[in-house]
Amino acid sequence: MAMTSYRLHRPEALRALTRAMITAAGWSEDEAKETAEHLVLANLSGHDSHGIGMLPLYFNSLADGHLTPQAKLSIRSQAGPFLIVDGNVALGQPTARGAVDRAVAIAQTGGVAVLNLLDSHHIGRIGHYSEVAAAAGLISVFWVNVAGRPPIVAPFAAKQARFGTNPISIGLPVPGGEPLILDFATSRMAHGKARVALNKGVTVPEGYIIDGEGRPTVEPRHVFLQEGLPLGALLPFGDHKGAGLSLIAELLSAGLMGAARIDEKPHKSWIINSLFGVLIDPARLEPDAALRQQRIESYLAFVRAAAPQDPSQPVLAPGDKERKTRIERERDGIPLDDETWSQIVAAAKAHGVDAESF
Repeated sequence: MAMTSYRLHRPEALRALTRAMITAAGWSEDEAKETAEHLVLANLSGHDSHGIGMLPLYFNSLADGHLTPQAKLSIRSQAGPFLIVDGNVALGQPTARGAVDRAVAIAQTGGVAVLNLLDSHHIGRIGHYSEVAAAAGLISVFWVNVAGRPPIVAPFAAKQARFGTNPISIGLPVPGGEPLILDFATSRMAHGKARVALNKGVTVPEGYIIDGEGRPTVEPRHVFLQEGLPLGALLPFGDHKGAGLSLIAELLSAGLMGAARIDEKPHKSWIINSLFGVLIDPARLEPDAALRQQRIESYLAFVRAAAPQDPSQPVLAPGDKERKTRIERERDGIPLDDETWSQIVAAAKAHGVDAESF
């Protein structure tokens, strides 16, 4: 594969561009701001798979009528710590943020919240919501399914896909310090990372993908629909472990409540997420914040002090790499490959926005 070139973009310019595109398409300023902050923060964190490169897919959904500015979240039920929210396939980032903010308020009042957000459009980087909860002083665990398109992850020992990438995120606030944010797809790589590799013209590591015949491949094109060719699959991380977590995420987030599952409603431009989350006030477990800080940081120091296999690659805790990348990209700019940028330019132009002017 021929590798494409890229250029660096200022974060504030990408935020402004995203806000302009979202409002030009009919969403409110508040919805545009939340979406822009979320997408650009994903890029800043090094997760380009969930950054503004998603905008063309959102605008494809808009053009196909699967996503509309008129759709908004609605509360199905709220009783005690339980909150069930219908996403109504509304724009994902502001929809999920609205649901999580409501759950945060419940947990801060009563000590715990159990949230189920059903059938939102793509909600983005799941770790973002653990960061929101951690900033409010709360522990969080989120499970998410990915529906509305064909299965893309094979169960362990299978030659065919049956799962979405079904991510899980766990956040732990550290009093006086940076939170621990563990965020991962249950596949070996996120589907969006395969899209980034395809746009860049690079291969993926061995053991990540099988083609439509179930054969190992390093070509990311096999996990995207191609006319006349069967769709391949991503492989689960950790063999049966990742596959098992993916199955549980599907049932917890969507299956139990009758939301869209991966085996229903396949539309190639439509990404539907449902989210199941538990938020906990750690003060209900240990009221002394100083003790919580000491206990967490002493163990982190022990972990980070482990001798690295490669001296140039120190041992990290969850969230360390993202914070380091944010500093670098805020300073140097966000890299976008030419293919991704051309897709963004085209989506913007369709709504009267000149992306090159930002």
